[in-house]
Amino acid sequence: MELEDIRQDVAAFADSDQDVLLDKGTLVFQRNRTTYSCRLWETSGTVEVEFNGIRVPYIKFLADELGRLSILAEAIRQKRKDVEPYIDTKAIFTDYLGNSSSPESALDLMWHECESKPVGETKLIFLTADAGEGKTALLRRLTQKVAGDYLSHKAGMLLLHVDTQGRSFVRLEELVARDLGQLRISGVFYSGVIRLIRRGLLAIAIDGFDELLAEVGSAEAYSGLGAFLHQLGGMGVVVAAARSAYFEAENYTAQSRLLTSLPDTHVSVNQITLQKWHEKETVRYFSSYRGDGGQQILDPAAFYSELALRLGPTHPVLQRPFLVQRMAAILTTGVNDPSRLSDEVGPSGLKVVPNVIQAFLRREVDEKWRDQNGLPYLSLEQHVHLLAAVADEMWTLGKNSLPVEVIQLVTETVLEEVKIAPDRRVQVIERVKAHALLPPSTSSSGELTFDHEEFLNYFLAARLVELFKATDSFGLQRFCERHTLPAIVGAWTSAIENWGIDRLDAILQQLSLMARTEVRSTYLKQNAGLLTSKIVPLVCTNGRAVPKLDSMYFESDEWRGVRVQHAHFHKCVFIGVDFCGTVFKSCKFTQCQMDGLTYDDATSLEGSTFDSSSLVVGVVRVQEGVANLLRNYVPDECARILLRLGATFEEPVHVHAKSAIRTIPDEKRHALEAFFRIFSRNSGATDQVMRLKLGTRLPLFQNSILPALLAHQIVRPTEYRGRGQQDRFELNYPLDIILRAEDPTAASPPNLKTFWEELRK
Repeated sequence: MELEDIRQDVAAFADSDQDVLLDKGTLVFQRNRTTYSCRLWETSGTVEVEFNGIRVPYIKFLADELGRLSILAEAIRQKRKDVEPYIDTKAIFTDYLGNSSSPESALDLMWHECESKPVGETKLIFLTADAGEGKTALLRRLTQKVAGDYLSHKAGMLLLHVDTQGRSFVRLEELVARDLGQLRISGVFYSGVIRLIRRGLLAIAIDGFDELLAEVGSAEAYSGLGAFLHQLGGMGVVVAAARSAYFEAENYTAQSRLLTSLPDTHVSVNQITLQKWHEKETVRYFSSYRGDGGQQILDPAAFYSELALRLGPTHPVLQRPFLVQRMAAILTTGVNDPSRLSDEVGPSGLKVVPNVIQAFLRREVDEKWRDQNGLPYLSLEQHVHLLAAVADEMWTLGKNSLPVEVIQLVTETVLEEVKIAPDRRVQVIERVKAHALLPPSTSSSGELTFDHEEFLNYFLAARLVELFKATDSFGLQRFCERHTLPAIVGAWTSAIENWGIDRLDAILQQLSLMARTEVRSTYLKQNAGLLTSKIVPLVCTNGRAVPKLDSMYFESDEWRGVRVQHAHFHKCVFIGVDFCGTVFKSCKFTQCQMDGLTYDDATSLEGSTFDSSSLVVGVVRVQEGVANLLRNYVPDECARILLRLGATFEEPVHVHAKSAIRTIPDEKRHALEAFFRIFSRNSGATDQVMRLKLGTRLPLFQNSILPALLAHQIVRPTEYRGRGQQDRFELNYPLDIILRAEDPTAASPPNLKTFWEELRK
């Protein structure tokens, strides 16, 4: 152990890093305006500290005297809410080489991976699952378990769970400072947390990483995470929890951009994917659940069987822990007939949450919110309108919770709007403080929130439905300009209302007009594109034409697996779109741009036309569910792919002919692809990893391609910090920049273009 490392450790907890003196085995530092002095000893290779007359191992001194981990562990147990009941789920671990494990206990797997610290690299673990599948519950339970194990000397480290959900943080300093403040841990600062993570005494779990992606954009969120990883200096364990949709959409491009843009950032990227619940877990939850008054579900197995018979065992309400919990809550508060409840849930997975919400509100109307004469204060529709107004206020302010006083002001406005009698308003304003769907926020004292993001998203959709029905173009424009709408909001907006075809046509025309006439840069075009992608499939019935779609922005999987015919896209931008299983029949694309298009064998563009002003680049094919990492950015080659999918081009006709650009020999391209794939899960490529990934192509790569990569400064050799002697290489450019340079007409750095020209020889 180097003395400078010890000095930096102590400095992270001292009042000032200038107040640390380490000389001739004596350590002097100032903390909380008190000066401390201790002696360092080394016995059999172990550094010990003599402090207050007691000699202890240095690591224990760092953990408990400086880092106060025992105090932190007790604070976590006392002040952090555990999950009761907690039913463990299965999870799959995928390492940085892409190797996946068999399903095993998520709790055990996560802790094992936190304890297994790599040598020479920071282990970054993405914890992924769909919304409501238990990411936060897993981290809460694991944090509690580890804190107890630490206090009983069964664990040698702690897990610090920091939650970004509902808050706009980019810098982890703010997150850590907030959590340490809530736990009342004095004398431990962000710099100290960094040193504890580096020493393997603390692992950190960033919950709601997808919130950062949605709020501030992937570039800033990943950049903030990248700066944090750089501070760790190739040590420690970091967990980032995100919804699967964000991880899949952002992983390869944004992650590569992060990991290759910062020099000397040694990190390996792993993934733990939570699996859906099955009968065993759901029945166990029903058996363990207790209502507020201790009520139980009388026959959990029979209840599960009834729902599985009506809805199918793979229905989301039986597989997603959040929805299972909501169902159990309803059962233990009056609705205890499985037949009635399964009827209310309905056959469509898209209607699960809406119908569970309706069941909740119906109970409020029928049993709770009633006056002395038994009359309801609000109707079911008025409850929905009130909660939609609350969601709108949260949306406007960019928050997931609101002070009680603000919610009461919103309520008063709604009551006046729906003309509730003045003598009844006081009761409603008081009752809203304890609304079943607006519990107290666990992260903001004195504020109320929707207890899951899906409830907030549902009422945002309800608000959109109101705006569409009122033909309120100004209100709709204001709403769509604020933030990026979650995809499920668009799906619910089109599904929870029985729209007529003529009304849908009018909505599409309204969205196109707003997008076309937008005068400042907002989220309008993006949100209009999302809503449009959910409405168009409802309009495409019996060969009907779709109103002209103008100046919209489409991304991700908004068009995945849909059938569209006779649609005209004009000045639309498609970024990273997934066309797998999609059929565009007899559609027209004019002045459109597609940058990043994924397709598979089921994709069809039969009869669709592209004009000479449209540009398509970044095309990649999916085979057997796996996408090739390397996209094609040469326009002529991309155009020929679209021709094979059934499209036609008005101009230029040269896309039908063989390109004048010499193609890269297959053996070289395959070797290069295998090398670049390494960077999808690792910041650097070592000799060992290259041997595993390249196989028989390794000699060709080492003799022909690697020298060119080095000569044109596309990769750089870096220090290998693991065991043994190995070469290690990092990319000097984000992968997308390198790939785009294959197009000779692209505005790319000259050295990248020269590399591709040399590869064609």
